[in-house]
Amino acid sequence: MKKEKILISVLIALLLCLFASCGSKDGTSVSSETKTEGTASTVQTEVENGVRSYDMFIRSQFHDWIKELKWYDVAEERTGIHVNYIDGPQEIEDTYTEVDQRLASKTLPDATMIRLTQAKVYGSQGAFVDLAPYIAEYAPHIQAYIDSNPEYKAYVSDEKGRIFAFVRENPVMLYFWGYRADHFKEAGIDPASVRTVDDLTNAMRTLKAYFGKDNPNYYPLSGRDSFMRYFYLFNANAYINEDSSQGIYYGKEEVFNIKDENAYKWVETMKLWYDEGLVNPSYVEGTNTEGDWEGQLLQGNASLFYDFYNRAEWFMSNGGPEFDPDFDMRVLDVFETEDGDIIRVPSGSYLSSNYAIAVNANCDEETIRTICEFMDYFYSEEGMILANWGVEGESFKTNEDGSRSFIVDYTTEETKPAGEKKWSFLSDRLTVTKPVDLDAFYAWNTPLIAEAAGRVVKEENMLRPPVVIYTADEDRTLTTLVASVFNNEVSEITSFIVGNKELNAENWQSFIEKMDGLGLSQIEEIQCNAYRRTRGL
Repeated sequence: MKKEKILISVLIALLLCLFASCGSKDGTSVSSETKTEGTASTVQTEVENGVRSYDMFIRSQFHDWIKELKWYDVAEERTGIHVNYIDGPQEIEDTYTEVDQRLASKTLPDATMIRLTQAKVYGSQGAFVDLAPYIAEYAPHIQAYIDSNPEYKAYVSDEKGRIFAFVRENPVMLYFWGYRADHFKEAGIDPASVRTVDDLTNAMRTLKAYFGKDNPNYYPLSGRDSFMRYFYLFNANAYINEDSSQGIYYGKEEVFNIKDENAYKWVETMKLWYDEGLVNPSYVEGTNTEGDWEGQLLQGNASLFYDFYNRAEWFMSNGGPEFDPDFDMRVLDVFETEDGDIIRVPSGSYLSSNYAIAVNANCDEETIRTICEFMDYFYSEEGMILANWGVEGESFKTNEDGSRSFIVDYTTEETKPAGEKKWSFLSDRLTVTKPVDLDAFYAWNTPLIAEAAGRVVKEENMLRPPVVIYTADEDRTLTTLVASVFNNEVSEITSFIVGNKELNAENWQSFIEKMDGLGLSQIEEIQCNAYRRTRGL
């Protein structure tokens, strides 16, 4: 979880106290001021032609996308509720900053896009409605969802059980292994035979011998960002349970564990790949940019990558066949151990602090009810189907076995000009808060990605991270410690791989002890305590 830096000035604190008596569930009176542009409703929700409405502040780009969605229009028709969006800045960080400013100037509308951490801080000061009692009364589907998901409840609630925001879920996403099928075929490699890490190493050796013979710029594996991500192939994963914790989970995607018995083997194998020229050295050394990586794959100077789930399609749609008529990007199956056990792939969390929706404490009860009922619709069966699949007969069909299939084409819909109505079911943005249907999320892709997801994205293939709730003090401590320890871990592991420091048992143990001295053991203790507290242990 990324540390959110929320600065609350004395002025804001004084202003926030004004909200404390507004919109309360216990019958406390609300102001009789008339509604003005950009401020929360203090009179009953406006009803025009039988349609109720409320105002909401949102990032302008998200509003632009919402205006294009066919299923969203259907939702407003079915619920009889219309949302008047007030555009914020283009950039996400600027949007959250403007929430702070609007709170200070008392120009925040009925509802706002916000970070959950912001909502909890400001909500505890009286700026936002505690939604828990209103959900219980007006949102039965959300209440049922909360009751059946203790992990979700612990995440959205504060220590007093108050809920200050509706929280959007993330699709659970994995990295996929993309490979140039044309390169594999030309080099005589059957992709189905690449099942273990040793198989992968040998396949890269074959590729290197074939394509690198006369091309010194060719390296089978390339990538961007962190080279640390291959720890999972050796099951050297960080973990947290009720008894202990090892490795850094807090705020990181690369959740490796240098204390795991397989960690040494992981770094030793990475060094072998580096020494034999099986991986682009710039990638290992951290200087390979995204553009570098893309150019290497497109121009034939690499054949493999491990990255975001839809990147294989990106290469097909962004110049691959133009560079080479035979260019053919595919996705490998998940790997397995020498004993035939699946090597589970780390996945992202389905919960995050971004993209929540809070309700201004100045709203009257009818406005709060309207907002709750609109949000609740997307937790009903009808609403979930609409937001994830669309309308039956128009965007999807129900198959004989009860499963669903899209009948509109992903590429046709997603490439329509800006502003044109379309079917779209992307979940990396805020439209409404709703549960994510993973089958729909991955099916809504090109055939290449949809087929790969059908093989790869299975519960038994995924290593899901635990949801852990940290206190403000823990956040502050971990932010400082993790920034130091993680960077030092990456630096020293890279030194082992590139040969700046000899990799042997003695140096490895000294490395672990050094990281503990910098704060790794303290990080692990805090993580374990927070995990236990989150689960009420």
